Amino acid sequence: MSAKISLDDVSLWRRTQEEYLYDLKRLVLRALEGKHRRSNRRRVLHNVSLTVGAGEKLGIIGANGSGKSTLLKVICGILRPTSGRVHVDGTLAPLIELGAGFDAEMSVIENILFYGILLGYSRAGIHERVDRILTFAELNDHADEPLKTLSSGMNARLGFAIATETRPDILILDEILSVGDESFRQKCAERIKTFWDADSTIIAVSHDLHFIRTQCQRALWIEEGCIRMDGAADDVADGYLESVSMMTAARDLEENGRREFLREDLFRRAASRQPPQLLVRGRGFDYEGTKIFLVRDGTRSWIRDPAWLPAHGYRWPDDVELIDDGVIASIPVAETAAV
Repeated sequence: MSAKISLDDVSLWRRTQEEYLYDLKRLVLRALEGKHRRSNRRRVLHNVSLTVGAGEKLGIIGANGSGKSTLLKVICGILRPTSGRVHVDGTLAPLIELGAGFDAEMSVIENILFYGILLGYSRAGIHERVDRILTFAELNDHADEPLKTLSSGMNARLGFAIATETRPDILILDEILSVGDESFRQKCAERIKTFWDADSTIIAVSHDLHFIRTQCQRALWIEEGCIRMDGAADDVADGYLESVSMMTAARDLEENGRREFLREDLFRRAASRQPPQLLVRGRGFDYEGTKIFLVRDGTRSWIRDPAWLPAHGYRWPDDVELIDDGVIASIPVAETAAV
């Protein structure tokens, strides 16, 4: 199986968003005020090497922000890698950000011609397909209207119709498409299915592990811009789920341990007071707003009457301790909520 896509030791560094200053006046002013900072850079992809064979169906999984969509954009040529080499052999249809190249001031037909050329169609070739694209996108009645008069759903339908008008050698999917109403989504699914059943090479990013297991022969697990695992779809999905379960369990254990420590510390501080009790502020299990509770003998009671505080020598808010709401919630509730 000849390679359709190959990445060799690809890395990508990008400036953090807060470093982008497009306003020259702001840039000069910040420099004069001594507030100009050197650009911070973040590594988005790190030494990624990958080969995808002709006709292969590859699924990519990973947490949000792990670099999945960025990897697709590098493959499509939307982003240029900082280092390494990317080679793509064949026509490519990127279903990543549908309509990203549209011009809102141009008509629907003009955008079809413009967008089609951006995707690699010849001028004559895209002219021949205009009517079919309008029909599939269900936009025949809007052909001569400016694109800005269309809804975002109509824009996405148009982008999908153009990108999938001909069967590409390589299809790139970022998440499973949900374009338009249910009827149109079924049309999209049927069209993509024709690519899936044919010899097209497909790379799909998805959080739907059932889809990855059933529709992809192979899967790639991306973590912090690196390939964590590459192999059979079932094996990679199992490895990813196991890692997520372990991380969740560790996070819960750490959080529960922190709360238990704070809870015991609260009881110790209450025992050191005379009388042995402590006022705390928090929501507990109640979502109506912040309340004052009295912690006494390992239980909490809701102070319903504000007059109780001065009547028992407490000043508002001097003797009120502020602690984590989760800790408040973990303290058992007294049989009576009134003191």
